[in-house]
Formats: sequence, structure tokens, C-alpha cells
Amino acid sequence: MQFRVQSFETVTSTNDLIKRAIEEGEPEGLAVRGLRQTAGYGRQGRAWESPIGGMYQSFLLRPEVPPAQLPTLSLLMGLAVRRAVAVLVPELEDRVQVKWPNDIVVAEAPASLDEAASAAGEGSACGEGPSPLCDAAPGDDSQPRHPFHKLCGISTEMHARALCVGVGVNVARPADAASVPTGKNVPIYLDELGFCEGAVEDRINAVADALCDQLAIAYPLWCEQGFGPFQAEFDGCSALSGRFVRMEDLSGNVLAAGTVTRVAPDGRLVLRTPEGVEVFASSGEAHIR
Repeated sequence: MQFRVQSFETVTSTNDLIKRAIEEGEPEGLAVRGLRQTAGYGRQGRAWESPIGGMYQSFLLRPEVPPAQLPTLSLLMGLAVRRAVAVLVPELEDRVQVKWPNDIVVAEAPASLDEAASAAGEGSACGEGPSPLCDAAPGDDSQPRHPFHKLCGISTEMHARALCVGVGVNVARPADAASVPTGKNVPIYLDELGFCEGAVEDRINAVADALCDQLAIAYPLWCEQGFGPFQAEFDGCSALSGRFVRMEDLSGNVLAAGTVTRVAPDGRLVLRTPEGVEVFASSGEAHIR
């Protein structure tokens, strides 16, 4: 398949335009991009700031698949984003991971690499500013280190019997962004990982184009055969594999806890409890212990 791309300078949100297109009966395959969003939002309706520097792109999809297959679409989108990043920055292939159910993260660089960059006076891969790969200076235990940093978020919504899938990728750190953000989801940007040549708009479009290319390959196969052909790939680059996590709802209630072993064919996360019992998580946020 080939996506029909519409690009805008500023939008309320790319999801808004896709939903409007759904209501107008637009066939699947539409991709809408915006350099800036004034009212962007992600999974569970969380609002986010969308200055120039991120890739904001949403897709209109009308998959004719069994309803039980739909939860695996966000996992497929994660793999498509990961593939796109690997095409543009091949040296990141082993560090870019999918975090169930809807994030793309970058594994923290080995400490020796962080220290070497610090000793050389290098901040980011582009040589500007502090490195986001280390939350604190070497030897400083005042702040916690994070096992990985968030590169991309994905939202999937059913709307008028069609799907609106929104993707946001951190391409270039905005000039007014905090130098080292803190919190649960510490962001990282592709320009800090070596993808920093050329105008920001050109880099954003390159990421958006690469994502369209990868989704055009993966989506038809997913429609025909489900998530099965992608399951091993997902497990092989899962950020949660082997980690002990607590699955919590929005109120902080624990839904399940255990060590992540794999993802099931239907998209549920499989955990093994300390007692050796397998439990299946279909919702909630994974908090690493």
C-alpha cells in the first residue's frame, strides 16, 4: 500500500484531522503531518506540548480484521517506528526498543561510554549541550539513573468504526526545552543520537517518510496474518523482557506484578509471578521495580 500524505505547518492535532476525515468517509491510507500542534494529546487523553522538533503524524486505517486482533496494532506501530529509526540511524538498532504497549525507548548507553563522552567534553552526539543518557554526572548519586529514555509515543483510537493512530517521535530537542528533564518518562531526541545533519524540517520529514515506508510493508501482512509474524521480533527488542514490573491502572492500583517473559499472540503482556505462575496483562502501565 502507499499512504496519501497531507502536511501542515500548524494543526490543533493530527488526530483531529484524521477523525474529521473518518467522519467524511475518507478511505484508509491517509497520513496527516503537522510541524507544530497546539492541542496534541496521546494515550488516555494526556495532553502534550508539540513545538517544532517532533514528528507528529497520524494515520487513518480501516482494517478488516477480527476485533480480538486490534489490540496488537499499537505493538505493530511500535515495530514500524523502530524499523524506521534503524534505517535512518543504523547504529541505534540494538538500542532502540519497544516498551509495551505504546512507547519506543532508547536503552541507556554503557557507563563507560557516558564517562568517555564526558571526559572528551562531548555532550550530545552532535556536540552541543549535556548528554541526556546520564541523569547525573559520573559519581553523582543525587539523582536516579533511568534504564532507558522515551523516544516515541503512540496512541490508537477507534472512531466511527475506523482507527486513528497518532505517532509522536522526538527528532530535535526544542531550543527552549529543559537541558535534562526529570520524571518518569525522560525524553531523548534523535539529534542527540547522531541524526543531526540538515534542517530540522528535513529531518522530521525523513522520519515521517521512513515510518510510512515501514508501515506500508508491515500493515498489509498484519491484516492478512495477524501479529504472529511479528511476535518474535517484538520479543527480541522488548524493553521489558526479563524485568520485574508492576502493572498499575490510572489510580495506581496494582493489576499484576511479575517478571516479563514475552508478549502473547493477542498482544497481552505475559508476566511470571515470584510463585512461578504466568499472568496475562491486557491493560495498565508497566512500572519497573
